[in-house]
Amino acid sequence: MFDIDEFRESQIALHGLIKANESYTFYHDETNNIRKLHVAAQGLNVAELKVFVLGGVVHEGPPRPIDIQSLRAAMRIQKTAPEIKLEHVAKGDFLKVMRSTKLTTFLRWITDNRLMVHYHELDPLYWSIVDIIDSILSKLRDPYLVQHHALLKSDLTAILRSDLPATISLFYRYDYPGLAPENRKLFLNELIDLLEHYSAVIAVPNAAILKNVLKAGRGLDSLDFIEGYSPNMLIDDFSTFYQGRIAIFKHATHVLDMEETIRDRFLETPLTSGGEPVTHYRFADSKAEPGIQLSDVIVGLLGKMHTYFTETLSDEVAADRAELTGASLQNAELLRDLIAASDRANIAFLNHVSSGHDLDKLDLFLRFRDGAYVHR
Repeated sequence: MFDIDEFRESQIALHGLIKANESYTFYHDETNNIRKLHVAAQGLNVAELKVFVLGGVVHEGPPRPIDIQSLRAAMRIQKTAPEIKLEHVAKGDFLKVMRSTKLTTFLRWITDNRLMVHYHELDPLYWSIVDIIDSILSKLRDPYLVQHHALLKSDLTAILRSDLPATISLFYRYDYPGLAPENRKLFLNELIDLLEHYSAVIAVPNAAILKNVLKAGRGLDSLDFIEGYSPNMLIDDFSTFYQGRIAIFKHATHVLDMEETIRDRFLETPLTSGGEPVTHYRFADSKAEPGIQLSDVIVGLLGKMHTYFTETLSDEVAADRAELTGASLQNAELLRDLIAASDRANIAFLNHVSSGHDLDKLDLFLRFRDGAYVHR
């Protein structure tokens, strides 16, 4: 069993979530769920690392009817299509999707119908390497370094992303995240070598601090979060992110797209609160739930956007943004305003497990009116 209350209380205290007790109705869908991520001799088990997104639309209060017939008509969705999906709105990579006039219609409809967005996005590479920094900082207990832990993780991600084949090879050779204690120094030495080779991708002072942190790790008696775990298993399950959303918004209604692997995991590890079964969520068929259909489009768009940020340098993002015109520009502004309004409504709606450098690109591309998106 998984009791949601302890996790919920820790998250509320850690992030200062003041509206976690409000009544909402969430519709959930996902994109880029690779189920598991592991390293083998030939490389990763997936061809491309794309950003996982769990999210969709949310509205205040208990469930209410969502009539999408006017949206279907406005987007000229064929009557034979049993449901709306992203492919009916736009196809291609992120920048191609942003050119769609149907997306303009969709984003305006969402706002006009008093719907907001919520999502949890996760960069698999970032998630796979943060334990390196956490293992060292938890032992050093240096307040300055702890304060800047997110920047250290973001910088390390930038370094390892610069030569992904070398990173994957390093992980495989040392059974990461199941390092043997005798390989601790060797592993960190190779990380330092990569840092020295690709240090130009981060600021000079940042590279110096990151190098000192990795060097300090060589003198520790253990790296608790990357030693003794299953060799080469970087991510073994995504169900914990579903559990987290349901736990934090304990007083809301959650309608989830039927994902059998997630449902089965919930059956294996039932959610409880105070010893009683949790009943404020259900799995549903998207064809019968307009809210899930809307969520499919939202998470598909956001998944493409955040993957684009992981694959594109900041200068290129800035150049792409400067070239937006017509529908692309309208969609960027509509998406910006929708995300900003959702964030203002409840900071717990949006959650990022990704590099701070990539969140800077979110600001760079969408140009939030306050000049800076709040990193979470």
